[in-house]
Parts: sequence; structure tokens; C-alpha cells
Amino acid sequence: MSLRPAGWAARSDTPTTLLVEYRREAPALAAGTRPLVSILSPVRDEHDHLPAMLDSVLSQAYDDIEVLLVDDGSTDDTAGIVRGYAERDPRVRLVASGQAMGKVAAFNTAFQASSGAIVCHVGGDDTVPRNAMTSRVEALRPHLERPAVAFFKLELFETTPGDAPVVVPRGRRGSMSGPSITMTRPLAEVVMPVPAHLVSEDIWMGNAADAVAEVRVDSGDVVVHYRRHAGNSNPRNRSFAQMDEAMHARQAALDALLTTDRFTLPGDVRRRLEAEAEGERRRHAGRTGAVLTSDLPPIDRLAVASMSHPVLWRARTRWLTAFTGWRGR
Repeated sequence: MSLRPAGWAARSDTPTTLLVEYRREAPALAAGTRPLVSILSPVRDEHDHLPAMLDSVLSQAYDDIEVLLVDDGSTDDTAGIVRGYAERDPRVRLVASGQAMGKVAAFNTAFQASSGAIVCHVGGDDTVPRNAMTSRVEALRPHLERPAVAFFKLELFETTPGDAPVVVPRGRRGSMSGPSITMTRPLAEVVMPVPAHLVSEDIWMGNAADAVAEVRVDSGDVVVHYRRHAGNSNPRNRSFAQMDEAMHARQAALDALLTTDRFTLPGDVRRRLEAEAEGERRRHAGRTGAVLTSDLPPIDRLAVASMSHPVLWRARTRWLTAFTGWRGR
């Protein structure tokens, strides 16, 4: 069964060079360790996509995995699909079903049921290349006893064929977005649970993991084929008014990070998040000029300004692929 549209060239599974930032030195773990990887996946109404996701995950070259799915109140047969896979493969578990709890609560529920030394996330509407879990394990295997995070590349593709797939972010860093974030258990125990009042997990998780980690690994490996469609929690395909409110709700994670007492933010991280929070307040108020003169880095000013006015938003969505991935994270 093909997991990608016909005619698309397959990308190499050969691991690429890692950028590793050691913030605190410690001995490496033995190379032969085979850690369990916990794959967390809140799902809702994923009849069309879930079989492809599960097929790609269960056919991984690295097979020491557990796949923990939470059915977030689906109105279709999503839960039945998961049960069918669980009957055939004990690595798949339906952790909870039937209650619409919201994405963050569903994500936290999946994490509470996990036991892996490495924790990551795969969306029910995405797929993963065959060596995705190998890449995640090899990046973090030396650091399993420490708070460590690894960030990877994502390949974005459209449900309706049109724009060619694009690998993000551009540059040498990995993505700090949800399906890239891969944490050791010691780090995940600090970052999780995601605060219950947030509407999505990725801004909190990516920034919290980066702030707390003693080791950060960035890899050029693609670990997720991310499906862009109208149902994404990132509101890139919606009208300006819908995007404006949805983006503002997502950005509440910035204030949550700045006010948390769960961990201490390094000074440079705090300054960056404060600039991003102020930039979001200006964007939401429609103050395009104020965004362009903010303390954000130049590329971030342009990205945020493009979401501050309906005309700029139409231009951004028209040339989405050209604008995507340049913020480098």
C-alpha cells in the first residue's frame, strides 16, 4: 500500500550529520542499548488517514515501539480502526475512547500511559518514513539517562496534489514543531503534562524541551511526512478571521511558558519568548508596522507581519510553499 501520492520521488533514508549542543557534559550510554520508543497519538475522526499512519509506524526498521492512541470523541470508526490494529499487533494500544476531551488532554492521557525511554508524537493524519524511529533512537541513544531533546526535519505535502513536497525547516536546525520533537524520559517527565488550558501541545513542548534539555540534537533526517489539509490544528488553510483567533489561542503557550514555576527559563530563552509574546500581541491587534519594528529577528518580523492583515494573509497563503520554513525552527 502506497503511503504517498504516485510519482513523488522517495527521499534517502541515509542518516545525515547531527548538530549536538552539550549544555552539560555526562558519560554516554552503551551503544548496544535498544530503548523502547513511546509514540503518542491523539486522534479524532481519522478514518481516511489512520490506516496509512499505523501501517507506516508498524513497518519501521526499528521495531521496539509502543503506539499509544487516544480517541478524542470521534464520530466515525476511528476507535474501531485502532482496535483492529491492536488485535493484530500488541504494540498498538487504544488508551481511551469515546470522550471528547480536547487535543491537549488527549495528549497528556497518552503520555500518562507510556513507558518508553524515548517519547515522540505522530499525528493520525501523517505518515513516517521507514527509518524515522531509527533516526530518533540514534540521536538520543547516548543520552537516555539525561534530559535530552532531538529535533528533525519534516516533509510537508498537500492532501490534494499541487505544490511539491517541501522539507522544513530550511537550514541546518531541526523543527521545533510537534511531530519532530523527540525527548528522553527524564526530559519528558519535566515537560509533561502540557498545561490543560492550552489548545495545542507543540509550542509548549518544543520551547519547554529546548529550555530544560541538557543536550539538544538537531538532525537533517526527515522523520514525518506531514499532511497539510483543512483539518490541521495549525490554521494556515483558514480565512484571515479564523486564522487570527486560532493563532492567538495557540500563542497562549508563550505566556504559559513565561509564567510557569515548573522549571526556570534560561535568560536567552526568556528574552526570545518575551519578544515573541509581544509580537503576537501586536499581530493580533493588527499593528503591522509595530510588528515590523519589534524585537523579533528580521525573518520572524516578516513571518508574523504576514499574519497581521487580511491582504498580507492572502499573499502568504497564495505563496505558502515559498514562505515556508525560513524561520529555521
